[in-house]
Amino acid sequence: MLIIELNLREDIKNMTLFKEEESDLQKLFKAQRLALYWLLGFIYLAFIGLQLGRVQAITNFNYSLHEILYLPFNLAIFIVPVLFLIYLYYVIKYLRKRGKQKINNKTRGMVILVIASIITIFSITEHQFHEVSTGGVFEVEQKVYIEGKYFLVFNNQQIEVSMNEFKLVEVNKEYVVSYIWNSRSPNKGRLEAIELMK
Repeated sequence: MLIIELNLREDIKNMTLFKEEESDLQKLFKAQRLALYWLLGFIYLAFIGLQLGRVQAITNFNYSLHEILYLPFNLAIFIVPVLFLIYLYYVIKYLRKRGKQKINNKTRGMVILVIASIITIFSITEHQFHEVSTGGVFEVEQKVYIEGKYFLVFNNQQIEVSMNEFKLVEVNKEYVVSYIWNSRSPNKGRLEAIELMK
């Protein structure tokens, strides 16, 4: 009878320890998930703010709003690395406590989606950071029509324009021009403004 009672006490003690360990595991899982949500929230918010800040119509409507749209990106520069370290801490702690288990397809899909979206966001942002705005007085060297797109050539750069701009501009005349081009593809650009030099 004493042996049964000791075994019963030991079983109850083991069950209590198992429940506490399970509770700790749940807390760690929730903490790492919360850190991930904050991390992704800041990354997505910064990206959306950066893209909206580039919209010229918003700048023309209200310049203060245009500046405010860059605020999430500026905050993310400092907050995202900290959130990433916090997330990494909780993931490592959770994985150590949980032990090696097979990952289900839902988790695998979420991981792939998150990684793909972060890579896409960083690629787009990095590409946009190579954009250069150029303005000045330029002579139109030539007009080019390629596959339904209209281009003007200034300063050895092919600048995409609308059909109206293409028809109104004359070759070998000087214009006050503002255009955006990417340093990775310096021969192509996009026209922002053009005005005949008087």
